[in-house]
Amino acid sequence: MLRTLLLATALATSAPAFAMQADIDAARLQAEAGDFNAAFDYGYALTFPDSGEADYEIGRYWLVQAADNGIAEADHVLGLIYRDGVGVDPDLDRARAFFETSWATGYEPAGFNLAELMIFDYQVDAASGVAILRQLVRGEGALDAQLMLADALFFGPDSIRDDAGAIAAAEAAIAMDASALQANYILGIAAMEGLSGAADPAAAIALWSAAAGTGDILSLTALAQAYGDGDGVTADPVEALALWQTAAALGDFEAAEAAAALEDQLNETQQAEAQARAEQRLAQIP
Repeated sequence: MLRTLLLATALATSAPAFAMQADIDAARLQAEAGDFNAAFDYGYALTFPDSGEADYEIGRYWLVQAADNGIAEADHVLGLIYRDGVGVDPDLDRARAFFETSWATGYEPAGFNLAELMIFDYQVDAASGVAILRQLVRGEGALDAQLMLADALFFGPDSIRDDAGAIAAAEAAIAMDASALQANYILGIAAMEGLSGAADPAAAIALWSAAAGTGDILSLTALAQAYGDGDGVTADPVEALALWQTAAALGDFEAAEAAAALEDQLNETQQAEAQARAEQRLAQIP
């Protein structure tokens, strides 16, 4: 899920704006004349067209021309292309090399993606990935960096696992933006398990409930588990099913499996009530 978010954010950051085909044609002419910013724009438009079919080979050619001539965004986009296999076979080594070149210029989106690769794909370099995130928390993307740092320190490899650091990063994110409720998932686990003091199941439920209201899938599934097991709340299989169904409707495959398993244990009246609650919750998510 994190990787999907990073890709969407990265592409939105890099995407040039083209009003019409004439703009693309103009970018091509400028690129052919040696304008490497236009080469990036043209290569990007061919690789990620607003409509019609992509031309990955020619698009990649122009992105490489831009990258070879100092356009950091082009190195970053090429990293995304090779990481995710956009018109090519995935190649994490090449992706990392492009991200490193872009990040060396200080281009923040590349720093995020390089850190994520180091932490979750090149785990021997996980500490270096954390170091990048600690630089990014001082930049324009500070909030996203704090959220990613919390995720890495809590769920990353054992070599960097730091519950206290993860909790601190999650709290810093909330302090920066009270609406950054995805941090509540980690804070809820800390409260439920007493990782930073006495266990407080009620606080965990409150934290997860707030984040679940924004559609945070991890908090929805944590709540579903709590209502199913009676952890911090009175066990309520109907509410648990409604929460699993909500998370499933938002695209979580494991939640769909859990919902199907629990649904078989409930009668038709309970199933209907759970479905009604799920629909109501989905309608209220911003």
